[in-house]
Amino acid sequence: MPFRRGSQRGRASDVPPAAARPGHSMRGFTPSWLCGAMALWHDTGMTPFPRSALAACAALVLASASQAAPPGVSEWSSGLHASVRLVDGGPGAEGTRKAGIEIRLDPHFKTYWRTPGDSGLPPSFDWSASDNVKSVDVLWPAPERFQDPAGFSLGYKGQVVLPLRVTTTEHGKPATLLLKLDYAVCEQICIPVHGEAALPLGGPLAPFADLVAEAEKRVPTPAAMGEGAPPVLAAVRQDGDALRVTAALEPGAPTDLFVEGDNADWIFGAPAVLSDQTAGGVRRVEMRIPVDSRPPDAKLAGQALTLTLKNGDKAVEVRTRLDAEVKPH
Repeated sequence: MPFRRGSQRGRASDVPPAAARPGHSMRGFTPSWLCGAMALWHDTGMTPFPRSALAACAALVLASASQAAPPGVSEWSSGLHASVRLVDGGPGAEGTRKAGIEIRLDPHFKTYWRTPGDSGLPPSFDWSASDNVKSVDVLWPAPERFQDPAGFSLGYKGQVVLPLRVTTTEHGKPATLLLKLDYAVCEQICIPVHGEAALPLGGPLAPFADLVAEAEKRVPTPAAMGEGAPPVLAAVRQDGDALRVTAALEPGAPTDLFVEGDNADWIFGAPAVLSDQTAGGVRRVEMRIPVDSRPPDAKLAGQALTLTLKNGDKAVEVRTRLDAEVKPH
């Protein structure tokens, strides 16, 4: 059963570690697992460890990660049906560094996009413990749409890399990226997962630069309404309690459209095709997108929208404000 929007995220320690599950060896008792268990016992009052012991354990985790992982990548942080790590993508624009969050999922499991649909939870990122890091921007590859009895969701299966743009506080000095990630993985039921990873940035080697670069190709290209070669969003209008969108596409490529409002209470459904014609090597499609949910008393007219149009292996993202309602003929 998937999460419903607005449900509470579970504690990281609520997820049984790999070593506690049938069929797993004692290799699952890593420093990360032991520290997590100590923190749980401490928080619940079962065994109140001194703060000095918890701090020493945290230092042991970072030391273990630096010994276990090769340069340019963190150790895997594993939970039920999913694992996460950080990878160094090499230098970016001046004052920035490229990196990525790599998530690997068990077969048939999915995790969620920044806007998860009418069920699911988006990932939550905590970078506050990072050193010499001013900001981290997360880039999002275009998602897939999944349908189940509870509704639709947007996300990823198998493996996904979320590219990062890291801006340092003091340029030219060493920086360390520390991530605490809360996310959900789902098959027929959804499970809250917590992962933590540490990655020194700025080393001479970035062996995973190609992995990050490939993920960047899947991030939608920012575009203006009606400009450029297909795929192009040509127009968007209000049509009653829905949107009407016109797009120019490459023929023969699978297509989807994801619409976001200015906050998470807006939920837009799957597009229904009203017309579909191909001429001169360009496919022109008109679609109607229903509003499944909205904030109380919110009006569709004038709403700020983000539209992500996916056409085969290409995608564009358009930010706009909704124009006037379509007038009936």
